[in-house]
Amino acid sequence: MTLRDFDEILDIRSEIDMLNKRLNDVKNPGYVGDYAKDYSTGEERIISIAGYPLADPVKKEKIHALIKNRAEHLENKILEAEHFIDSIQDSRIRTFLTLRYIEGLDWKDVAERVYHKMKPDSVRKAVNKFFDEQ
Repeated sequence: MTLRDFDEILDIRSEIDMLNKRLNDVKNPGYVGDYAKDYSTGEERIISIAGYPLADPVKKEKIHALIKNRAEHLENKILEAEHFIDSIQDSRIRTFLTLRYIEGLDWKDVAERVYHKMKPDSVRKAVNKFFDEQ
């Protein structure tokens, strides 16, 4: 894996969160409401209509399957990154990569969590150096 692959992990984590929200929305569509005109009495009157939308169940299942497959594919990329991190001999680099890319912390938080006196740029440079040597 390259540093670019790890940078993509941050985007993947955000996309997975978005996909999980969409899965929930497809499964449990939100409550909707609207107004309509009723002429059943011969006169116009405004009525309120509210409820849950009924989508075509076949389309709903197809969308659900597509979203779920994409989320699983992205989760496999994160698992691949985890395996790569596990294969690294240097404990410090493993920790930096896990905190930054798997847990999603920024460089400042990684530096504070690992070495309170270390600067964020030093952590980032250590990771860059590791990948440059690969």
